[in-house]
Amino acid sequence: MLKLALTAKWIVALVLCLLMAAAFAGLAQWQIARSILPSSGSDYYTDIEYLALEDVSKPGEPYAFEEISKAGKEVTLKNVIIRAKLLPQDAVLVNKRVQLDGTQGSWLVIPATSEFGRTFIAVGFIEDPTIALEVLNQVKLMPNSLSLKPMDGRYLPSEAPLEQSAEASFDSLSVPQLVNFVSWEKASASVYPGFIALTKLNQFTSLNSVDPIEIGLAKSDTGINWLSLFYALEWIAFALFAVFMWWRLLADAYRKQQQALLDESGLAD
Repeated sequence: MLKLALTAKWIVALVLCLLMAAAFAGLAQWQIARSILPSSGSDYYTDIEYLALEDVSKPGEPYAFEEISKAGKEVTLKNVIIRAKLLPQDAVLVNKRVQLDGTQGSWLVIPATSEFGRTFIAVGFIEDPTIALEVLNQVKLMPNSLSLKPMDGRYLPSEAPLEQSAEASFDSLSVPQLVNFVSWEKASASVYPGFIALTKLNQFTSLNSVDPIEIGLAKSDTGINWLSLFYALEWIAFALFAVFMWWRLLADAYRKQQQALLDESGLAD
């Protein structure tokens, strides 16, 4: 069989099968790389990209914005720019917030309307709960349709709703929950699925004990994309099958060759 395998026909066939196997192996390697989901637990970023809110999310549509992008060692944080009018009279406190240094407190959250839809903006962090209530009452006395200077902040997904802890005080920032507590002028206007957290000084951080919000980058454990891993195993199987087919066809040709020789020798007898 080795003599038959070394003929030009079967050598060319072997080369073709090996090329096919190499292509399948390359696809398998690509799928394996996609099957490992690396941890996004980085506490740093190397660049900031500023995007208009209306370019990354649409009111009333599912949340799909990814604020972190990676290219090699480059980690880009995407901040959104918001131009809106605030509704201070419907401001609320969202409790159980933690700054990067571990300080616990509340966020001051104010509903807002823009040209494209409605949203909620967390404008600052307050550590002391008593001062937080004082600031909230002070803000509620401000006139509605207060213009917010164009600001950039973190655009984050809505949280799961929890029970309301007190009047105008919540334990999570759930957009669907907060919508019911705002006196919107037009009930038909759509609401953005996420909310914005201002992480820089703004017109509200000048109030007593109101600090900019500090948020770390999103973290996730290393995981496995099982569908991609399954595809990788399929490509490996295809690669092995390409080589196996060459060997099987060669074996069949060898058997036919041997049978033909036996038939000829039988006729000769």
